[in-house]
Amino acid sequence: MILDHKGEMIYKTSGVNEQGTLCHRCGNSSKKHFYSYVSPIDGARVTYCMKCISLGRSDDRTPIRCRATSRAKIATPYHLDFKLSTQQAYASARIMEKLETGGLLLLYAVTGAGKTEMTFQGIEWARRQGKNVAFISPRIDVVKEVHIRLCQAFQSSHIDLMYDGVKKVYDNHFTVCTVHQLLNFVDHFDFIIVDETDAFPLPEDPLLMQAIRRAASSKATIIFMTATPSKQLVKEVGQGGIITLPRRYHGHDLAIPTLIRHDIQKDLNRNRTPRKLIKLIASIIEQGRYVLIFVPEISLMEKLLEMVRKTYPASVSVHSGDPDRNIKVEQMRNQEINVLLTTTILERGVTFDKLDAIIVHAERFNKESLIQMCGRVGRKRTDPVGNIWFFAHYQTVDIKRTFRTIRKFNAAQVEV
Repeated sequence: MILDHKGEMIYKTSGVNEQGTLCHRCGNSSKKHFYSYVSPIDGARVTYCMKCISLGRSDDRTPIRCRATSRAKIATPYHLDFKLSTQQAYASARIMEKLETGGLLLLYAVTGAGKTEMTFQGIEWARRQGKNVAFISPRIDVVKEVHIRLCQAFQSSHIDLMYDGVKKVYDNHFTVCTVHQLLNFVDHFDFIIVDETDAFPLPEDPLLMQAIRRAASSKATIIFMTATPSKQLVKEVGQGGIITLPRRYHGHDLAIPTLIRHDIQKDLNRNRTPRKLIKLIASIIEQGRYVLIFVPEISLMEKLLEMVRKTYPASVSVHSGDPDRNIKVEQMRNQEINVLLTTTILERGVTFDKLDAIIVHAERFNKESLIQMCGRVGRKRTDPVGNIWFFAHYQTVDIKRTFRTIRKFNAAQVEV
């Protein structure tokens, strides 16, 4: 069913139970996420859930309405302008096998492996069988990019797009959305693809994983896709349900970072230009390339931007709260700017050509973020490797693990 305030059926007589301790929509039972007030209309006490307030208010006085799930067998042809690689074809075949039986599957794939394209055959088959399909991610940027790619491939299909503030819905049969949007569905989707499974806030919020399971039908197939799976996910799926994809779609190795020991924070605190960094940026630009500079904090990023702009005035920065973030990303994609400083907001879901990456104070990032940031380079067939530099004040276990993981992927054999 689909939770809808205009629905003709009642799912629950109230969104929050009478005790104000459980939200029937999102499953929240934490007292700190409930708020109560006295209604000025009738003087009654009202309690509502703040955990899922972005989807509309769920309170102890208003019923949750819904409408029934529908399914339709629809031919959903797709177009690809390239042939799947050996490992992509192997993964696609494994997905097809899992669709026959239902259950969980993990695509443990190196960044840039072409995971989205591996799902196309399965999506086409599922829609032809009348199965409802959802392609989801915790990140809005990833959702928007995936929707564009799916619309380009499945040109005759109506594909829903749902994230905070945006609802472009046709029939809820083929949906691309953030994980939060699944709170509106119960036993609805028969094939769910979860991209960037390790991205915030999914690993930190068990209610979101619960939402995925609740939105899935009893015999659903759920595919998790990530370059950095958690131990819990690996355990839950089981070794027999893991497909390891160590190569990018173009077959080249991942770039191995170069470690530079340097304390950029110290330079900035002393109002001193970090010359090693500026010199490196110059060499990158001289080669006709572009650079993405990851910085662990917004305040540090803005200080660094001032220094970089003294040499490269057109440099810009971007973070999650930047209202012009999409414009800046497009400028970088269109090669209108050479230098883009960013927080981890761009560690996933973006692809640029002729790109190199610099990670400032790499010692402050965990392995998962470092691997994702490294994964921004070498994603194009025309530029399949790229260059990465870690600027670090000191070595860390996560930096060592990042190097080890990349070398492990490069040495691994492709499953066929």
